[in-house]
Amino acid sequence: MASTVVISGSHNSAKIRNPWGVLGLSIITFGIYHLFWWYYINREMRDFGFAKQRDLGKSPTASLLAIWFGWVTLYIATVWTIVTTTQRIKQSQKVAGVHDQLEGWIAALLWIFTLGLGAMVYMQYQLNKVWETPGQTTWLLSATGGQGGVANSDLDRLRQLTELKESGALSEEEFNAEKARLGLGGQPTPQA
Repeated sequence: MASTVVISGSHNSAKIRNPWGVLGLSIITFGIYHLFWWYYINREMRDFGFAKQRDLGKSPTASLLAIWFGWVTLYIATVWTIVTTTQRIKQSQKVAGVHDQLEGWIAALLWIFTLGLGAMVYMQYQLNKVWETPGQTTWLLSATGGQGGVANSDLDRLRQLTELKESGALSEEEFNAEKARLGLGGQPTPQA
């Protein structure tokens, strides 16, 4: 299961995914999930880079096409996007202030000796560190009223709702509706 977080300084979101879930879904869907995953991790890093005013990639679509149509270039494009995405994860970790960062040589060995399967787990595990670093993201409330997989008190949820409202991720109506669902009041305010 994935938890959605909002990238601080933007209205964009990212997902903290179970690394083994990424592998399992890729196997179950015969590689189709892997393509979606590749696009979305590159998009999330691009959005993180925009929020932090760093270049962490410009086109997640180009990264996806390099994986999908790599055979056209004798897999040179595939190797290139693997290398650049691995570098982007490490750069994202530097921007976020992650101390125990991705090691490129470990990723390379996993790509070679596990046919990429172990590398997907390792890359997602390392990318999750960026989204879990305090101050880089804000937890998004799930539809059930709780945070994505993290139990918090109502006070923490109210603080989170306030941060989301102030960042523009929640409208006044959504803010009041969530407060009411928590039992903290929150009658909708009339719009002028």
